[in-house]
Order: sequence, then C-alpha cells, then structure tokens
Amino acid sequence: MPLKLGPISDQVESMAKALVEQFPVQEDYVQRARRRLRSADVDQLRAKLDQHFRRQPRFPWLVAKPLDAGPGLYEQGLAVTTSAPPVPRDFCVAGTDGSSIPPDRHSPVRYYVVNVGYALITYGSESSAVLDSRSQLCFEDRDLYVFPEQHEAPIDGIRFGARMEAESLRILRDVLQDSRRPVVALRDGPLTLWTLQNEDEKVQQALLRDFLDAMYFFQDSHIPLGGYISFSGSRDVANSLRVLICEGQPGQCDGCASDERDLCKALATIRDRDLFADLEEGQRSELFASSSQVLEAYGDQRIDFFYINAGGEIARVEVPRWVSLSCEQLGLLHAVIHDQCQRSPGFPPYPPALLEAHEQAVITVAERRLIEEMVEQSLGQLGYHVTRSAKDDSKRRRGV
Repeated sequence: MPLKLGPISDQVESMAKALVEQFPVQEDYVQRARRRLRSADVDQLRAKLDQHFRRQPRFPWLVAKPLDAGPGLYEQGLAVTTSAPPVPRDFCVAGTDGSSIPPDRHSPVRYYVVNVGYALITYGSESSAVLDSRSQLCFEDRDLYVFPEQHEAPIDGIRFGARMEAESLRILRDVLQDSRRPVVALRDGPLTLWTLQNEDEKVQQALLRDFLDAMYFFQDSHIPLGGYISFSGSRDVANSLRVLICEGQPGQCDGCASDERDLCKALATIRDRDLFADLEEGQRSELFASSSQVLEAYGDQRIDFFYINAGGEIARVEVPRWVSLSCEQLGLLHAVIHDQCQRSPGFPPYPPALLEAHEQAVITVAERRLIEEMVEQSLGQLGYHVTRSAKDDSKRRRGV
C-alpha cells in the first residue's frame, strides 16, 4: 500500500485539535469584523476604495464596492438587509450546468466533448418540467482554436473552461427563446470569468463574445439572470474592510501601529460568507460591485453580487448591472432563488433547477471511456491506429 495511512491518521488528529482550539479566537474576530462592517460609513468606504484604485502600488487584494443605487439607500450604513418578496402566482425558472471531456494531451487526436444539462421548471396553474441536455463532440479548427484561421491560442486549460461557460449560457438562452411568463435564469457558478484576466485582450474578447451575446439576450428579453455560487470562498467584502481600516501604505503591514492591526490580519482568513452569516433565512445583503480586472472587457455588462441566506448556508449570487438597477428584476430573482431553496430536497438547500440541470449534465466514467473507445474504433476502421503517450499507456497497463 503506497499511501501510509498511519502517519496521516495522526496528522489528521493534530489538525482537528488545532482547528478546534483556534475556533473561539477566529469566531471573536468574525464578530468584530461583522460589527465593523455594519457600522462602516459607506461614503468613507467608497472614498477609500476610490483612492485604492488610483494608487500605485495597490493593495494586493480583490475588493468590492457598495453599489451606489441612489441617495438614502445606505443611511443605516451596511446594516441594511432585504427580505425576499413573494413569488408570482405563475412563474418559470431555468437552470443550466455543464460537464465535459476536455482535450487529452496523451492522445494524438484533438477533440473534446461538451454536455450541457438544463432544467426548465414551471410553477403555478400549469406546472411542468423539461429536463434534458445537449451533447456535442468538438473537433473542427473553430472548436479547437480561439483563432482557427491562424491555428493560434488552442482551446485548453483556462480557455476551455471559458468556452464551456459560454456554451452553458448560450444553451440557457436557447431554452428561453419563447418564454412568456415571468422567468428567472440561473446558472451554476459565477458570471465573472475571472480565470481570463491574465489572457491577452484579443483572446478575452474572442472568448467572451458568445457569453456576452447571451447576456444581451436576457437583458433585451427582461429575464433576470443570476450566477449561483454555493459555499463561496470569496473575500472581496472582507478585503474592502481591510482597506477601510488600514492607516498605512500597501506592503507596510509589519510597521503598522493601528489599533485594528490584529483585526486586519485576521480578515485575511475571514470569508465574505462569515461576514453575512447573521442574515436571516431568505434575506440578502447589500449589492456590491465587483472589481475583478476581467470585467473591463464586459463593457456595459458589468457584474455585481450579493449574499443570501439560502437556509443553511450563505450563497453568493452574481448579477449583471442591469439586474442590479431594476427593483422589479432584482426582486423577482431574489424571490425565486429563495423559493427554490425552500423547495430543495436536501440540506443545506440547493435550487432544484440547478440540481436537475447538474443531473442531466453528468458524464460518467463509463461514458468517458466509451467515447474514447468509439473514437479509436472509428479511426481503426479507416486504417488509422491511435498511439497514446507512453506515460498514459503505462498507467492503463498497471493492474491496480
């Protein structure tokens, strides 16, 4: 047995003991951070963040700015919460999720498989459900390269993930082409394709084209769109609080003499979901504008977000700016997400539309192997023998 479980077992016990001992201290910092955030002067916070965006060097943190949605909104600071409004009598929710077989570097044949599952669930006087998926084997140059004419920027790794996200949103758009009743569109995961932020601008624009086209469809059709992120590990708001309480310069933490230095240090390990854990079930937080660098390529489709108590966990929901600025669309999205979580069969709850979409999207291990065999068999019938890498072949031949 190559893995030595004995030493790991001892280390697991040590880790568990250390975590239990740290929990009371960490919880105290969370409570302090929560109080500090709720009592923050929003104008001061915005001013400090604006200063942060102009300065060089910046703090090395992704921050979030409270959305400026009109005078009087933040008279109570960031302590304002919003309860979910009631859902309409008749409405529809569409969810989508994707799975894939990515390009295999051990194979001489370049292709990938995309399987996007979707659920279209109608509630009310004429309830119904459509559960299905769309599957595609992609092998042409236009599928394999961002710029197929030049065979440049192959679709793999981060680029492949972005292509998957765009395909998922495109199919969500297609499913809702003929919708007439109040509709909410949900996708599993963020609307901010932050993994593209280090890509060349031309690559960003090319990979985002279909994604943004689908978002414009939702905007023109008045269909609120949300990206639902379960158990988010984001720290955007916590980082904004660090900027607010910082009295020094970026990178000068060792010489800081602030009374809140210990809190600032603790905020490096506190997640946004901890800050908003005091929301009541169904309530959402304020809206925040994301500062992710990739959003510069989104044009007028910039992304905002809020946190919601889904009834067992704090979820992050990302929305386009046009949803943020529409009380009607934002309210419908909020209401439907809360309603979906109440209908969830599990705990913590998860929107059934996304759960069903996931079930339709899953590609099993057996299916992955079957597609691989189908490709090899079809090529073999045409006289082409597929030779895989020596490393991959050695793994397949091992008996364990």
